[in-house]
Amino acid sequence: MVKRLLAGPWELIRQRFPDRQIYHRSDGQVRYFAVTTEMQVGALAAACGLAIWLTISTVNMILESRTDMIRSARFNETITAYQAQLEEARAAEAAAIAFLESRSDAFDRTAGEFQVRHDTVRRLLDFAEDLQIGERQLSPSLDNGRILMAASPADTAPRESLIRTAAHTGDGSPAEERVASLMTDQEAALTQAEESAESRLENLRAVLRLTGLRLEEVVREGRSGDGGTGGPFVALDSSALMGEGLDLSDPFNARVARIASRLVELEELERALAATPLNVPVSGPYRDTSPYGSRIDPFTRRPAFHTGRDFAGARGTPITAGAAGSVVYAGWRSGYGRTVEIDHGYGFRTRYAHLHTIDVRRGDVVEAGQRLGGMGTTGRSTATHLHYEVWFRGNHLDPERFLRAGHYVQ
Repeated sequence: MVKRLLAGPWELIRQRFPDRQIYHRSDGQVRYFAVTTEMQVGALAAACGLAIWLTISTVNMILESRTDMIRSARFNETITAYQAQLEEARAAEAAAIAFLESRSDAFDRTAGEFQVRHDTVRRLLDFAEDLQIGERQLSPSLDNGRILMAASPADTAPRESLIRTAAHTGDGSPAEERVASLMTDQEAALTQAEESAESRLENLRAVLRLTGLRLEEVVREGRSGDGGTGGPFVALDSSALMGEGLDLSDPFNARVARIASRLVELEELERALAATPLNVPVSGPYRDTSPYGSRIDPFTRRPAFHTGRDFAGARGTPITAGAAGSVVYAGWRSGYGRTVEIDHGYGFRTRYAHLHTIDVRRGDVVEAGQRLGGMGTTGRSTATHLHYEVWFRGNHLDPERFLRAGHYVQ
């Protein structure tokens, strides 16, 4: 069946490719090769197969080459993109490092400035603490537990700093916020110290002014007693507080310098106030019998000037020091009887006359309110009483002004 089907096409092939003979003569001999139809068809098939294989291989090579080119192009694009990203990352890294270095430098500078501020504020607050300036008080404590009362109406409006320090601005980082918080605390501490110092200074000035004396004279007298100095009333020597070489053009340093000057002035005025005889010199019942000034002399009945104030009481009533000081005289003085005189410094002296007994000796250092003796009637006296005199720079003054000022120091 198959042979009959293939017989027709095979006959056509035999007609197309009939058997052939190839003759070859060599050395007088003739030889031939028979090339049958099968051999021709086989050769043709082999040639066609080779051609097809070559065609397919060539096409495959072309396609593979194109694919490789595409892959290579994509790879090159990827490499280029990676290199661009790498350059960007390196640039970003360099920028980040530069930013961190700048921030680190800025932070170091801020930390250094903050440390200086902290040390300055700490020294200032330590000094203020020595003066018992802390929380704002209307009646701050003086030496020996005495209380300074407000001698002038308190301000109705809170005080404000004359020099505003620049507000700290940061980038919102935790470290910056922490530094800003600490600086705010420092500002609050400075404000509190400044307000307390100003309030206390006003009270001190008011109390001292009630004595009728000029503050400049009192302070200058106190300085001259320390070896002779001069200059204006408020001498700023705050290097111990602020350290050397601070730039006072900086608002913070200027403010600290101003507060330091207030504290120095405050310390000086408190020393002056402690030397001012403000206490009543009698510890016990008494009555006023003769004020300071013009009067009729009880012995001669002629006009005279009374250089002190008389306090009458029972014999032996304790006589106490009007302020702290040293006893410069204790004994009998003509006209005064048994007398005690105390040098309080700052040009102040007090005299206690007509004493019945004397409990101190020359050279003794006494505290304010310390007993000096007992009330008596020795010397030029008509009855038991204390003749009390207050002297400043060699001139006697009205003791009433000092006792009135003493009402604000209890």
